[in-house]
Amino acid sequence: MQNKLRVAQSKLIGNACHGNLDRGQGSCTYMFAGILLIRAGVLTMDLTAQLIRHVIETHKETIPKESIERAKLSILDTLASAIGGSDDQIAHFARRLGSLSGGKAECTVWVSGEKLPACLAVLVNATTARAIDFDDTYELCINGCHASAYNVPPALALAERDPSITGSELLIALATAMDLHMRLARSVTSHSLKTGRDNMVAVWGTTAVSTKLLRMDEEKTRNAFGIAYAHAAGEVQMYEEGAHTVSLQQGLRARSGVESALSALVGFNGPREPLFGKYGFYRAFEPSHDIDLLMERLGQDYVNTEISFKAWPTCRAMHPGIDGLKQLRDKHGFRGEDIISLELGVNRLVAESYVVQPRDQKWNPTDPVVARFSLPYVISVAAQRGRVGISDFLPEAFDDPAVRRIMAVTKVEVDPEIDRTHGLHQNSPTAVTVKLRSGAEHFIRIDKPFGHPDNPASLADGMRKLKACAETAMLPFSDTQLELVGEFVEDLDKRPTLAPLFELLVGGK
Repeated sequence: MQNKLRVAQSKLIGNACHGNLDRGQGSCTYMFAGILLIRAGVLTMDLTAQLIRHVIETHKETIPKESIERAKLSILDTLASAIGGSDDQIAHFARRLGSLSGGKAECTVWVSGEKLPACLAVLVNATTARAIDFDDTYELCINGCHASAYNVPPALALAERDPSITGSELLIALATAMDLHMRLARSVTSHSLKTGRDNMVAVWGTTAVSTKLLRMDEEKTRNAFGIAYAHAAGEVQMYEEGAHTVSLQQGLRARSGVESALSALVGFNGPREPLFGKYGFYRAFEPSHDIDLLMERLGQDYVNTEISFKAWPTCRAMHPGIDGLKQLRDKHGFRGEDIISLELGVNRLVAESYVVQPRDQKWNPTDPVVARFSLPYVISVAAQRGRVGISDFLPEAFDDPAVRRIMAVTKVEVDPEIDRTHGLHQNSPTAVTVKLRSGAEHFIRIDKPFGHPDNPASLADGMRKLKACAETAMLPFSDTQLELVGEFVEDLDKRPTLAPLFELLVGGK
């Protein structure tokens, strides 16, 4: 996993032409599986067809068991995050938006139980799943992506719309779509914090899961991929300003995938080369890219297994620091009031990013979205309480004098060694130094916090997260109801239909 990231980093640093479609200079060739792909900027093999056939042709025997098991955790994690975020202001806005249009009662809005057309239910559920930034994320590439919470809502909506879809069929579609989504994300070798473009590829993941579950043929799937290009979007300004669109954009791209597939299903066509064409995505938006990171071992390695689980409801960049502080507290027995100085060492990318800057905003958060992306606030909560919870991002929590005192003595600085070895990581390793009133000083560095693919979570961890999230749900869930959700997902590959699941996803019973 780390080798793939290092490949991407070395090519970014070296500014290699390998994988770029056309730079207008000379001739560039690229070999994949012994076949000449690019010469003088012209594709000699249909990569788009190869990707589409991969989506269509994957089946139970071609996907590793660990990929199917990780897809189960992605489902459980997305449901947990949506249930936990269901009473957040953003989730309320999403449900209100969904109710404005009404329409055919096809699919369930999780927790509240309204029925909406599939596309609208996907918009609401995917937005809600990102409302508190608790959903898992892919961190083993220059630009991360929240692949589960993009792709799970369309998958479940289409399975509710068509009860003939089996649990096994859904898991195969989800693992395949997440694999494609994450491969597309890692193929981009320019950093979103430098370009301002963020995860524009997400729509092809949500389109892939939709076309596969709609059982579309190659021609219609290709048209859906072309139509999806018209929906491709993603920007970083929302993070810079702490806007609600951090969550809403996830719902928009999830809905766009379903709409792209349905548009092709009724007869619309789209460009046949949305990714690699003369004006396709890579040339128009991401000229710095690596085709190898997209195509290497396609159909053999399913990279959905590399997504990171979140133990805390905040940006993944905070997790090394949280884990470090928790370990120091547990080992040395100090409390928040004992701390007189707290220093965090990260790479320059993080130190200059929207989790630290602008300083006046990040050291004085007054808004839940800003707070979730404030490293000094989150780390001060962890230092005071030994954990970070959903309730720590309610407006009344921001004025806690104990947390504010620690924030005032918290520094975030560039660690030269971390910057040298992990300079391109958006989720940087973190060095934590704590000084206490007693004169004691404690240090720890965390590279792979809990949930990292090399320090992975289990389905049991997902179940614990589901129960914890239910404590803040808009409507109550009984322990029995939550256990039934967990059991259903655990045995999903044996389920002939998903129909019984959706009643379990409604609270207040």
